[in-house]
Amino acid sequence: MKHRATARHRGQPANPVGWGAVAAGACSVLVAAVMAFGNPALWATAQQVSAQRYAPGIDVDDYDFIDQAAGDYIETSQLACLGSYKAISQVDDEARATNIALAASALDGFEIKPGETLSVNEVLGDTMLDDRYLEAPVVYGVSMQRERGGGVCQVSTALYIASLESGMDVVERHPHTIVVDYAPLGLDATLSYGQKDLCIKNPTDASVFVHAEALGQTVEVKLFGADVRNDVELDATSRVVERLEEPAKDVYDDPAAEGFDPEDVVTRYRTEAQLVTYREGIKESSELLSEDIYLVVIPSAEEAAHQAA
Repeated sequence: MKHRATARHRGQPANPVGWGAVAAGACSVLVAAVMAFGNPALWATAQQVSAQRYAPGIDVDDYDFIDQAAGDYIETSQLACLGSYKAISQVDDEARATNIALAASALDGFEIKPGETLSVNEVLGDTMLDDRYLEAPVVYGVSMQRERGGGVCQVSTALYIASLESGMDVVERHPHTIVVDYAPLGLDATLSYGQKDLCIKNPTDASVFVHAEALGQTVEVKLFGADVRNDVELDATSRVVERLEEPAKDVYDDPAAEGFDPEDVVTRYRTEAQLVTYREGIKESSELLSEDIYLVVIPSAEEAAHQAA
């Protein structure tokens, strides 16, 4: 299977010489800092030198990632944070946390070259056949079941929102059928290997790097690349357009197959997601991203028992 984007992960530089240059640069800053210790004026200068190596607004915690992503062919100061999203779930499940960490690690450091497309399914592979992934809650139609790889959609969702706010082109995205707790309605992105994928295309003239980190039930995705937005900011937003409450017989051809009695009241939300463009803080335009419908469900008896255990 041919990947549609080029993976160059942290710890795998294209040219070892580049790492030497990065190390030398880091050492020079360190030496300057050590020499300046105890001298406020020199210490301030050392901090300024370090800050000038990176784009404005870059978190100190991301310096190491940027150094490795830049390698020997990109100036670290040219890699700005284009967009980010932190997805937080309230589900307390250790197996799910393991799956999230595995998926985030697989995407971390991924380079999307100009004009190329990142397929999340191609990067992760079939998680249901991967022994590293554990059984955790997975959405099946209108119910939750425990299957290997449960939770990886939280990672794809964080990537989806970060990509929207970074100005990437979304080639393929699918919503869940039910409400999830780690993203606004209308801004989630589900995965099903061989059926549903999240595909992100880089429309810019420079490489974009994915930085994904997970801790417990939280995952944060940031995209780094050349900032050519010229005071333009993108904001992915959504709203509930309509709340629907109807008998199951009016919603499904076969309510029993979906786990409902014909007269059961089915609650659904119709949503609308938009990408809003701001220029110098003033709203300039908005683009309709999707219109989705979500079902509100109660966890199955099996899942409820597992959560209570």
